[in-house]
Amino acid sequence: MNQKILLWIVSLLFFVGLPLDIKAQEETILQEIERTGLVKLGIRAGAFPFGYKDADNNFAGICVDLFKTVVDEIKKELKRDILAIKLYESNLINRFNLVENRIVHLECGPNTIDPQLPRNVQFSNSFFVTGTQLLIRIDNANKIKANRDFSNLTIGVLRGTITQQLLAQKYPLANLQQFQGITGRRRGIQAVQQLKIDAFASDGILLIGEATREGLFLGQDYLLVPQKPLDCVYYGFILPKNDPQWRDLVNSAIQAASLPQIFSKWFGEISPEIREMAEFCRSEGS
Repeated sequence: MNQKILLWIVSLLFFVGLPLDIKAQEETILQEIERTGLVKLGIRAGAFPFGYKDADNNFAGICVDLFKTVVDEIKKELKRDILAIKLYESNLINRFNLVENRIVHLECGPNTIDPQLPRNVQFSNSFFVTGTQLLIRIDNANKIKANRDFSNLTIGVLRGTITQQLLAQKYPLANLQQFQGITGRRRGIQAVQQLKIDAFASDGILLIGEATREGLFLGQDYLLVPQKPLDCVYYGFILPKNDPQWRDLVNSAIQAASLPQIFSKWFGEISPEIREMAEFCRSEGS
């Protein structure tokens, strides 16, 4: 009898001593939201037009519009009219940790879908496709077009991105200058303006967004090259691994979202270019 009591006490102490995150991970995302009434979402602050801070320091962008569709889908699934929403600022460094540690239920930004990513996360279906391009000054066009291996060109990249990996592997003769932080892309584009680097490489849509914010005239003073991108990039939400019910719900939200209207709202006149890029990438089967 005493042994049974002792075993029960030891078992209880073991359970109480478990880290809270381990206990929480026994819950699915939807179970947690049902229990707390709170949806926790990660969003970038420096990735216009997907996520950024507006003049009032509020989050804005495509991801905010997509979040509305996700929350509507959650309400429908849980049969709840009201849910609280909390937004967390994410970045290139912490985006995966926020999801792995269940600080957020999903993260939205220009996240390239990478099935081989060695992390305890997974991706939703894609909601956007773009391609890797270079932003250059128009007076540098002939120099760069004639230099197909980019030898001795100084090209800016964001540190820790797939773009950096791509250029390092495919163009080893290029001099890569790394930028980092939420202002990294902006500083890289400014370096092109100031002739400090020959080009800045990133996802085409992000280059367009940042160039627009900087008041640059694409097609006049600046160009995006090559017209056919160096590779194709598909964006998806970052989700916790091993929660198929949550992934299915998020994928349903993507399918239900009015993506053409959302993109037209944010991209306006360049929407045809976005469609052409998407059609090219789909035709390439990338």
